[in-house]
Amino acid sequence: MSDSMLPHPAPTAKKTFSVADFKVFGERYGIDYRFPLLTDTCASSSPVLHGDVEEMILPSGISLTHSDVRVLQPYETTSRHSSPLYVLVVLEGCVTLTLSGNVYVVRPGMAFSARLSEQQAMSARHDADIALKTLSFGVYPDDARRENLLASLLAQWERLNAPTFVWQVPDFVLAGIQHARQRERSSLSRQLLLEGVMYQLLGHGLHLREQEGAARVSAAGGEHARLEQIRHLLAQAPEQEYTLAQLAAQAAMSPSSLRSKFRQAYGCTVFDYLRDCRLALARRYLLEGHSVQQAAWMSGYQHATNFATAFRRRYGICPGAVRNGC
Repeated sequence: MSDSMLPHPAPTAKKTFSVADFKVFGERYGIDYRFPLLTDTCASSSPVLHGDVEEMILPSGISLTHSDVRVLQPYETTSRHSSPLYVLVVLEGCVTLTLSGNVYVVRPGMAFSARLSEQQAMSARHDADIALKTLSFGVYPDDARRENLLASLLAQWERLNAPTFVWQVPDFVLAGIQHARQRERSSLSRQLLLEGVMYQLLGHGLHLREQEGAARVSAAGGEHARLEQIRHLLAQAPEQEYTLAQLAAQAAMSPSSLRSKFRQAYGCTVFDYLRDCRLALARRYLLEGHSVQQAAWMSGYQHATNFATAFRRRYGICPGAVRNGC
């Protein structure tokens, strides 16, 4: 189970989770929780989360958790359980993870994958007053229910010695996740849809790792670090104007090399990634109460009409509906 998720006893109703609930779940799933703002050790009734969390075991043996919550007070987690493959997809909000001393910031539309063990514990930090929608799944070690396709994928993952990494989830997979999350479907229908989406996501992640492994063999040293520098620049300041030539010069590559290598590493083009970062930033501005024009301008769009079109294509609703809380 994800260290940022909690099991929901009644998936059709929202619930407030308290410190006491977290302690129970921590003992059950091998997770340590910390609440930095709580000084009273007896504050077991203090609320931490409000929302809807659903957990299920898919027929393949994948343990899946879907979360749609608002964080009421900051908390930190440290996972002590083992999993040969753990994946977290962030649909809304932002999750900061630390593993082996490295910090990973997982933003909307991105996935994080890693191998977890008692010797390689993962910690996460969640800030207060944020909405968080995530889908996480893991595989239990030596699960007898594991089907052949999943076993083959894990074996290939092991052969690649795939390290922890973050990648952009393709739009068609994100759309599939949103489709499978619809609660009006029967339990069997949702399980089948989620099973298919999980395999699409894993297949895409595996392809990226295979490509990156092949690129590492032939690439000059430090190439991945330079790509990460470009990705980090776009993620941290998406409102700025960029050209491919400017970014290529900063990465010490030709424009064509940056274009192809960025796609190989992250599964999308440089400017597709920039667009998604701008739209995520604009969405945060809208939720804070800024007008559509203000959100467009502050996130790097010169024309509100172009912004509205891109926003509707990415999120399925117009930006005005987000601002009005629809």
